[in-house]
Amino acid sequence: MQTSGPPRSDEPLRRLAPRSAASPVESASGSLAELRSVLDAVPEAVLVFDAEGRVRFANPAVDRMFQGRAIVDHRDLMSRFEPLPAGAPTEGTLLVRPTRTPNLWYELRSVPLGRSGQNQGQGRILVLRDVTADREQRAPGHAYLSILSHELRTPITTIYAGSRLLSRRGRRGAAAQEEIATDINVEAARLYDLVEDLLALTRVERELLEMTDEPVSLPRAVEVAVRTVASRTPEVAIIAAGATDPPAVRGDADYVEHAVRNLIASAIQFGGLEAPVIVRIEPGEGEVAVRVLDRRPDATPAELSMSFALVDEPTAPRRLRLGIPLFVTRRLIETMGGRVWARPRTDGGAELGFALPAYAYAEAD
Repeated sequence: MQTSGPPRSDEPLRRLAPRSAASPVESASGSLAELRSVLDAVPEAVLVFDAEGRVRFANPAVDRMFQGRAIVDHRDLMSRFEPLPAGAPTEGTLLVRPTRTPNLWYELRSVPLGRSGQNQGQGRILVLRDVTADREQRAPGHAYLSILSHELRTPITTIYAGSRLLSRRGRRGAAAQEEIATDINVEAARLYDLVEDLLALTRVERELLEMTDEPVSLPRAVEVAVRTVASRTPEVAIIAAGATDPPAVRGDADYVEHAVRNLIASAIQFGGLEAPVIVRIEPGEGEVAVRVLDRRPDATPAELSMSFALVDEPTAPRRLRLGIPLFVTRRLIETMGGRVWARPRTDGGAELGFALPAYAYAEAD
């Protein structure tokens, strides 16, 4: 139902209506009515403004989009969206967010009335389309690519620069060569892990992840993960604790070990090389948990709640913006039917963990 507001003049629509060769009144009226029917039927919000910026036509989608709040002129329309960033263009295709519902995104397209290049102040047509769903679908992929490019830069640069230094002729002490070689080895391992994360995430997203759905021994998975990480960072004390013979869990041994390894690596990255990392296995009701305890400073609940998400905000703390391994961990654990969490410890530091359902063995006949 059309709301009260400015009169909907047909004059702007007359400029859009096709004209027959003879242009009889009946033909023009029919074309105008046909054009109005088309604009009324399209799902996008369409507004026609005159040369002074007043609304002369608005299709029913405008009423639905703005919940019956009639729009008077162009200034009134733009006041209903968040201000554009400084220096942003004000013509063409824009992305805008309503002030009342900032979780929505609209694409706003502005087209001048009249022939191309000959607007002559005749007014303009604005088309608004809801693109919230499209942005939400693309957001994880865009964030992943942005963060991935950042994380790739450091290991590739270190490996390239280190190999160049080692290839140069000249005197270089054994200690210096060993330090360069160690840096290359560490960053190569980091690059390897990043590729493994990328492959695992790609399989999850495309539903190509082949889970063996076998009984998995968590102590064994923890042992392999601890040994792998300790070989790369021998200066960090990694302590396995808790139950030594818990029930087996349902999942895939390789991906469970992958998840444990990522949690330990995160604890070392943000807790520092001096603080020990504790990996504790705890059986629960129908599940078995792995808790990785570290001593990272300033572990607030708000920040830790975002640990397993992809955060690509420049203003966010660095420890939140580099979350690819934990994001992959969450996807792997959830695909195996488990859950993840991150919370501060009462005595300082953080606890990151996951739980998988206990494996249900088939009863013998």
